[in-house]
Amino acid sequence: MPQRTLRFKIHQDGRVEETVEGFNGNACNSATKNVEDALGQVKVKNKTSEAFISNQSEKSNQINNESNVTF
Repeated sequence: MPQRTLRFKIHQDGRVEETVEGFNGNACNSATKNVEDALGQVKVKNKTSEAFISNQSEKSNQINNESNVTF
């Protein structure tokens, strides 16, 4: 399992910049939801390349459950 990291940079004007590493797909959204809700309105959200990586075993299970194909 990769190391998962949440980094926060608090700017002098009160803005909080959050960097999330080690989460694939939408897992970063669930990992940061409580913190983002507590901090207030999210103005900008930029996805990293990790956000576009999906869990292969999860995809295979979904395909197996939705079709007649066996792997």
